[in-house]
Amino acid sequence: MVELREYQAQTVADGLELLNKHKIVCLSMEVRTGKTLTALSLAEKYGAVKVLFVSKKKAIVEGSIKKDYELLNPNYKIVFWNYASLHKVYGSFDIVIIDESHSIGAYPKPSKRAKMLKDICKNTPIIYLSGTFTPESYSQLYHQLWISSYSPFKEYSNFYNWAKDYVNIVKKRIGIYMINNYDAAIKEKIDIKTKHLFLSVSQEAAGFNQPIEELFLEVPMNEAQKQMIADIDMRGFTSYAGDLCIPANGAIKLSKKAQISGGTCIMIDFNTAIVSMNKVNFIAEYFKGQKIAILYVYAAEGDLLKSKFNNWTSNEDVFRADDDSVFIAQIRSAREGVDLSSADCLVMYSIDFSATSYFQGKARIQSKDRTKPAKLYWIFSEHGIEKYVYSAVSRKKNFTASYYQKIKYHL
Repeated sequence: MVELREYQAQTVADGLELLNKHKIVCLSMEVRTGKTLTALSLAEKYGAVKVLFVSKKKAIVEGSIKKDYELLNPNYKIVFWNYASLHKVYGSFDIVIIDESHSIGAYPKPSKRAKMLKDICKNTPIIYLSGTFTPESYSQLYHQLWISSYSPFKEYSNFYNWAKDYVNIVKKRIGIYMINNYDAAIKEKIDIKTKHLFLSVSQEAAGFNQPIEELFLEVPMNEAQKQMIADIDMRGFTSYAGDLCIPANGAIKLSKKAQISGGTCIMIDFNTAIVSMNKVNFIAEYFKGQKIAILYVYAAEGDLLKSKFNNWTSNEDVFRADDDSVFIAQIRSAREGVDLSSADCLVMYSIDFSATSYFQGKARIQSKDRTKPAKLYWIFSEHGIEKYVYSAVSRKKNFTASYYQKIKYHL
């Protein structure tokens, strides 16, 4: 039987009051503050007999969710289910715990998983868990709450009707078309209807002694990289060693430039060209003797890193136990439910265009019990676009072509 920390016990007590009154509680607890254990304890205090816990497969299989349940040893049965298999869920539950609930916040149309959860959660209390409920826009909150029969917005039949009252809708050009953009949700109005459902715990309040320190290192590009990026800017395509790359326009153009910045490029025959080993070699030399975890964006980057570090692993338990190992994983697969706090530092080989990846990914190195500095290194390429991407995602904005045009002359 595990004993809750004081802030967790208080959150459980406050959450029980919300569940009894509203059938909804949103635990907005920062990474490593123990939101899973808090939610499981809250379900027990509520008197649940059968609980459904929904999360990502990797978090269930490789994370600490099941371990927390075993440590707590509560008086209820639990079913763990991953988002990808929601169509197989059957039976009724006394309460549903939805982990990383921001992943069902897509808009303006609900995602498939949101629709399935709405059926599963009908007339059932919900505990929502996330360190970042609205990483990109407050509009992400609508469908998270929409799945509940007790949503504070249940008078609205869909997102579009809700947006008329809660979003400053603007027109946005996509190619030759003008579409409605729903990003500018009105936070103040939304808070009036929802703030009472949220219980927040920051790392500072939980007693974290080592805040994340972000550091930026720049690696020179070779001449081939510089020429390829210049070609894409001028002509929309480039070549390497006599072979053409896939034509690049709009968002693909940005993605192609990001690939080249990392030293790889997908060619028109879908083979990968290795344009530069500068970043990989730099990391191997700069962090020699340190226990590091490396996250990357593109699959080809992972291949480069794994070819350099023979002692690599993508299993956090192996990494935790072996001080000579190097953790290497794609950012989108490791940004949630993975504990890399045993690393001396976290190295970001490249940067995803998603704000969610930024906020979730960088927190992987955090732990309440961490005593050494929590250092996060961004490896940027000289003349690359990484700094522009960072400028966007660190401001809770996804990186897009329009954002790039706005800021590239101001950094």
